[in-house]
Amino acid sequence: MSAKELNYSNMMNEFSQVISTKNNDLKNENANMSGDTASGKMMKFASIGAKDFALENLVNPVYSDLHKKALIHIHDLDYYPTKSATCVQYNIEEIFENGFRTRNGLIREPQSIGVYAELAAIIFQTCQNEMHGGQAIPAFDYFMAPGVNKSFRKALKRNIEQFFQFFDEKINLEKLQLILKDEEIKFKELEFEHVKRHVSSDKFTSQIYDKIREMSIKNVEYETDQAMEGFIYNLNTQHSRGGNQVVFSSINLGTDTSKEGRQVTRSLLKALRNGLGNGETSIFPIVIFKVKTGVNFDEESYNFAMSIGQDKWFSEELVWKTPNFDLFLDSIRTTSSRLFPNFMFLDQSYNQHELWKPNDKKNWYYEPATMGCRTRVFENVNGPKTSVGRGNLSFTSINLPFIALELLKSEGILNEGKINYEKANFADLKLKFLQKINTYSADVCDQLFDRYKYQISAMAKEFPFLMKNNVLSGGQDLEADQFVESVFKQGSLTVGFVGLAEALKALLGVHHGESDEAQEFGLQVVQEINNVANNWKTKTNLNFGVIATPAESVAGRMAKVTRKAFGSIPEITNRDYFTNSNHVPVYYNISAIKKIQKEAAYHPITLGGSISYVELDGEAKKNLHAVLSIINAMRISGTNYGSLNHPVDRCKKCHYTSLIPLSCQSCGNTDISRTRRITGYLVGDLDGWNQGKQAEEADRVKHKFQE
Repeated sequence: MSAKELNYSNMMNEFSQVISTKNNDLKNENANMSGDTASGKMMKFASIGAKDFALENLVNPVYSDLHKKALIHIHDLDYYPTKSATCVQYNIEEIFENGFRTRNGLIREPQSIGVYAELAAIIFQTCQNEMHGGQAIPAFDYFMAPGVNKSFRKALKRNIEQFFQFFDEKINLEKLQLILKDEEIKFKELEFEHVKRHVSSDKFTSQIYDKIREMSIKNVEYETDQAMEGFIYNLNTQHSRGGNQVVFSSINLGTDTSKEGRQVTRSLLKALRNGLGNGETSIFPIVIFKVKTGVNFDEESYNFAMSIGQDKWFSEELVWKTPNFDLFLDSIRTTSSRLFPNFMFLDQSYNQHELWKPNDKKNWYYEPATMGCRTRVFENVNGPKTSVGRGNLSFTSINLPFIALELLKSEGILNEGKINYEKANFADLKLKFLQKINTYSADVCDQLFDRYKYQISAMAKEFPFLMKNNVLSGGQDLEADQFVESVFKQGSLTVGFVGLAEALKALLGVHHGESDEAQEFGLQVVQEINNVANNWKTKTNLNFGVIATPAESVAGRMAKVTRKAFGSIPEITNRDYFTNSNHVPVYYNISAIKKIQKEAAYHPITLGGSISYVELDGEAKKNLHAVLSIINAMRISGTNYGSLNHPVDRCKKCHYTSLIPLSCQSCGNTDISRTRRITGYLVGDLDGWNQGKQAEEADRVKHKFQE
């Protein structure tokens, strides 16, 4: 059979798998999409065809061959022909102030927190169709805060009018209308003397005004609660693509200390805890709480919180030293029951910006943020250092275990699926492996550069929403027929990697969780990838970097192909998945603190994105002190981005939510929805996961906090 005939046969086989009513890895490639629905099948048909077209016509044959052999994996290959980029961080403030354009017209600036939240969800959905990865809002609390102020001014005006209507007394409505126009009026802060200038009446006393203001505050708190609940509902129900796929959305918050910004965060966390209609844990948006000393964290408050009962944390009488420490505790309470928020640590040296200043209302522009599973875009050789208005263009991952086993075989150390370390010169092996890593990393950078040159052949009109609304910074300056290079060059191109643990196990007989020597060499391996990426950054003046790959389908694909090539080798290729990037294997029993420390060491050299997880047993919400101490340990250890995994189960019959080992403790039902984290996002009902990730989830051990 010729190569062309074989390729055709493989495609027909994949089409048959899509049609099948049985679960398979092809349909479950993306746990955020149902491959069973008609539109989901149509998406898969298109995806299969687009991948084949890209590999045969667009990708350099050398790199196409490496992808087919699973030595590298070109992510989002089906979107390659579209020239689209992976992800973006929105400047919602700019979009709202100017109004935004869709295909059918202009959407005016919103005038209440409810509409702010609705339009934020619509922007997510609209933009999803012009990019192939995650969308994120880098400073959700800052961007929504003006909506709270506008609602407060409306509530004040409405309640004052109603007061005078009750007494059947007329007032000058034109003067009262000035309250709505005065943008200096902030949530909760308007004093009686300011309003008195617009309302002249003996009945309107300071005591009456205090009651009206308190009523207005309650109105707006409720309105904001409803707005945030609606926002979450929308992002879990708006199907932005075929296969009932909702927007892969993320929001970052936690550092706005204004009353209005704090209200947004408080209401959002409350909505997360409440869950959806039947108590379901919301899958999206991914919520990231940005931890910053002096803003929402300080040692004194932390130590005091650890010394008192968790039931006292939320007492209204408590006044914390740091403005948003109470919101940090609220985020701890929320993640313990809903797995979100995740946490990004702004105190790390690589996450700091020289222009960030205390009390600056524009601090959000100088704070890194993350999106999707872990993507981080901050440094920039072609513009301002910021996350805002930028995103990742594309990324490709290296199969580290395959390269390690290929080396062992060439050295005569691996024969018929067995490794004989008696023949090994470990110093020589390490050197040769690093040389191979250098070569493959350069190949990946060259492939990313090829893809970049293809991407910038796009014109602005191919991404109308992104460009017209300046979602990608500089887009509004382009005419429809102008090329997008000036905009795209601010994005990042990242080299990823999968299976560091298995590669170390193959080369040294131990992985980095088991051995300090293996940890040291693991850091050398990732640093070598980083060195190559930095060389390409200098050579091309583009934002090359390294990402700790969030391996979903690729973890299984690479493991399967590598096992076929080298046989089933214990603790290397005998499982249905490879370990995500630099993570300590999920099956290895290690304390939480050691896992955090081991993985955090890689974060400064994976600035394209990284994350660390700790797997907890039991109901985390019953031990908030343990959750708080783990998050603090991440902060201290140098972690960039971290989160907790713990069981979140819900009975589908009576909607009882708790840890449900087998059957529902309330009604005895055995049909249980089990929400778990697949890479950085959440997915309920594990039968929608691919085989590799199901196997990985089953192997996960719990990490005890004690040494």
